[in-house]
Amino acid sequence: MHSKRVPAFVLPDRYLQHRGLDPQAERGFLQRGEEDSRSKMRPDMMIVELTTSEQQTYIPSDDATGATLPALPAIKQDGKARRIWIVEGGYCSDTRYEDKLKEKEGQHLTLQTALEDHGYQVLTLPIILGVSGSHFHTTTQAFKQLGLGHDAAKTLLLKLHEHAITCLHNIVTSRRVLERSQNRRIRTPLP
Repeated sequence: MHSKRVPAFVLPDRYLQHRGLDPQAERGFLQRGEEDSRSKMRPDMMIVELTTSEQQTYIPSDDATGATLPALPAIKQDGKARRIWIVEGGYCSDTRYEDKLKEKEGQHLTLQTALEDHGYQVLTLPIILGVSGSHFHTTTQAFKQLGLGHDAAKTLLLKLHEHAITCLHNIVTSRRVLERSQNRRIRTPLP
């Protein structure tokens, strides 16, 4: 498990520097827009196709940045491009589905372009959840592309909705506590 930033073994610093980008943007100035740095290339999830022997090298690593790992070849031994899935989640009302789908598909265009330029085959999978437990056919299709069967996809959708409800409850509760504490400070008479 690596950090949310794209690991250096997938997209090496030297490749980003060759494109005129600063891979460590938070440490200095960029020659181009800040959105091109590794720190801004942070999808919700990125799945990289690995062989069994590659999994033994890359998965158990303690290096969250991937900087000490050998660069992963974009072309596999069979001559085909290695596949990478960029997964981006979001919520929307039923009436804004098309807008949200376009937003999520284009959110990581810089990352997708960099990975494709490096030689990878990139698939973007937006996971969009609707109101009151509804979901869209594209979400089910995205889960199937990730290898989940119908029942597993349905179970995952249910868990995602339960998680969203729990988070929303916590946000609303926290907000109300903060609002009450601010109201008490305002109403307290000065001595």
